[in-house]
Amino acid sequence: MTTTTTSATDRRFTPRQYRIGMHACLGVGIVGYLAGLRLEVPFVALGIYWVAFLAFLAVWKGSPVTLYDERHDELEKQAGALTMGVAGAALILVGPALPALGALGYEVSDVVLGALFGYAALFGVWAVAYGVVSRYS
Repeated sequence: MTTTTTSATDRRFTPRQYRIGMHACLGVGIVGYLAGLRLEVPFVALGIYWVAFLAFLAVWKGSPVTLYDERHDELEKQAGALTMGVAGAALILVGPALPALGALGYEVSDVVLGALFGYAALFGVWAVAYGVVSRYS
């Protein structure tokens, strides 16, 4: 009777392990970036971030297994719809109230204005993407 041995290179990883590796790359990149900024070495911070992002892409595109299935697609669809709903509600409710708040003497911070312009830009990108996808699908 013979026994088969497998080397470490023959071992296969599960899709979940690849996804964990991908997100670990992003985590290392973000933490390294923030640490580099804290240490006041912005080019090193950016280098760490980009290397980690490229590692993320390498794991994502280089994995021999399918990392995401229909369940993940449906979760992304639901999360996207929820995100757009929350951003839309914030834009619709807060945006028109800003002139009224200004008339009452309240000064709206640049952070709030930036967030609202960001939400408006998000909807602009979504509208363009929707148009492209609907035309070519």
